Amino acid sequence: MSDLVSVIIPVYNREHLVSQAIESVLAQTYKPVEIILINDGSTDGSLSVLRRFEALFPQQVRVIDQPNQGQILARNNGIQAARGEYIAFLDSDDLWLENKLERQIPLFEPGVGLVYSGTEVIDEEGHTIRVESADVTITGNIYPQLLIKNRMTGGTVVVSAEALKHVGAFSTDFKAAENWDLWLRISKVYSARAVRDPLLRYRVHDGNMSGDAQLMINAKLQIIEKYCDLRSSDSVVARCSRLAYADYHYRKGLICFSNSEYKSARKEFYSTTAYHWYYKDAWLRLIRSYLGKRGNYFLRLIKRHF
Repeated sequence: MSDLVSVIIPVYNREHLVSQAIESVLAQTYKPVEIILINDGSTDGSLSVLRRFEALFPQQVRVIDQPNQGQILARNNGIQAARGEYIAFLDSDDLWLENKLERQIPLFEPGVGLVYSGTEVIDEEGHTIRVESADVTITGNIYPQLLIKNRMTGGTVVVSAEALKHVGAFSTDFKAAENWDLWLRISKVYSARAVRDPLLRYRVHDGNMSGDAQLMINAKLQIIEKYCDLRSSDSVVARCSRLAYADYHYRKGLICFSNSEYKSARKEFYSTTAYHWYYKDAWLRLIRSYLGKRGNYFLRLIKRHF
């Protein structure tokens, strides 16, 4: 008999989309699955939609109705209610491919605490924008590589209940990147596996938290300050920590550059090269930061003609 998988879906004002998310879990070729729906104080008709699924599938679907506490606490409340050997996460505006769990659960060998996959990015209407395959070379001990950047979208991830019991649930210390923080804690103790193919359809729209560049760069710094160790006795961790700092300053520089804040961008790109001499196109960006607004305007004009 297969092990039970608990799927945690927090819901806040997703009346028009949550049905698709739930149906994509009910359609899974892997059995058995329980679905825990956490209504996080929705003010639209979301709760009625959730109750309808609970009535139709009483053996599979459970609804937790709570005052609005935010997505992190909603997920954690779902984890506390979960009965499965494995825990999976899905946002209420995203979808799973029907063979997702069938592809991932068999990869949970002894010592494996986390399995993730590639992602298909879709627009609000469900049309494919791009496919982001998982890097299957980043498996096993992924902790050092995970210091540099988050390698996985939350809805692709399945974790073992044992791992969550060992490291704890999502941290409320984060306003964003709480997923990344949890994956780091798990990968520090357990191995990871990856499915290259996209098994999640991730919907991009104006409400995505990941679209808030300043929020995400602040969260990245919070992760770096918590986990990175430039003086680690583990040379791989030390090297990846330097790359993490380089990536942080590079991405912060890009934000400044896009806002025509060239002096601030120049400072960030200098910091990037201090941590990694030839990180991406930091030197080119650094040179361009000296051109100023007018110089970069003419440079873009020239690029359009050649």
